[in-house]
Amino acid sequence: MTSKDGVAFDVEQGLIELPGTPVRWIWAFTCPTPKCACRVAIVLSAPGAREILLERGRPVADAWLGHAHYGQAAQDLQDVVAFAIDLDTLTLFPPVGDAPLDAAVQPGVKQVADRLDDDALDTIARVWHRGKREQPPPEPGADGAKIEVEGWRPGDLVVWDDARPSLRGDTYIFDERIFEALELYCVEPDCACGEVIVDFGAVVPRGAPHPGHIEFDGEAATLRPGHERQRERLTELWTAYCARHPRHQERFARRSATMHGLAGCIVAAPPKPKVGRNELCPCGSGKKSKKCCGVA
Repeated sequence: MTSKDGVAFDVEQGLIELPGTPVRWIWAFTCPTPKCACRVAIVLSAPGAREILLERGRPVADAWLGHAHYGQAAQDLQDVVAFAIDLDTLTLFPPVGDAPLDAAVQPGVKQVADRLDDDALDTIARVWHRGKREQPPPEPGADGAKIEVEGWRPGDLVVWDDARPSLRGDTYIFDERIFEALELYCVEPDCACGEVIVDFGAVVPRGAPHPGHIEFDGEAATLRPGHERQRERLTELWTAYCARHPRHQERFARRSATMHGLAGCIVAAPPKPKVGRNELCPCGSGKKSKKCCGVA
């Protein structure tokens, strides 16, 4: 346990053993600036025991704790694989600089990145919250607590992020367009349909056409483009999703079981009060509704 800014902080909480063989540990360092929305973590790795990485990566830990340039410290390490990763897009970067890193020409980086599964990435995301002196999102449905989902009715599928902690986004970038994948699951008790929908929404630019969604019936996936002109884009997104989640069928089965376990906790959220167009927007922006969230 080490003190940072007078607050007790365990700098070793970013030490994570990766799945698979041979034994490989990573040490993740996330942005410590409280109000910064940066989602990048610097990852160190060295083959062998945890103590090896602790010894070799100590200069980065010291720089992080001392408000020094820990990215540069990572760049200067010898006999350690070091890279930065965006937790939402999984884009790789060198420890210093903002040009994307081609892991294919960096064998050491690729070996580590390929073993970063959902559990490891979620652990890094929790480190991200703690590094900013925040608590990670609470576990919904704990002790039978209700999970309120806006507009939900019995029989509707439920978005995973509405029912479980949203630690990371599942974001995809194509040129200057950004898309986010949302997974929807059946929560009917005792239902064995295996139905899953992966919906790809356009985030940037605002108002861009909806590419569509994927319907998975437990065995096969069917593409449902928002419009036939979007079929090529939806195919690209699904291909990128499968590359990021090569064991997506196992992922769907595991998450489906989790969602079924929350079935009794999910209820419809109370309707939101109507806000006049000339009233202040309830989001807290200080703008009138018609100039903010009330924009058609």
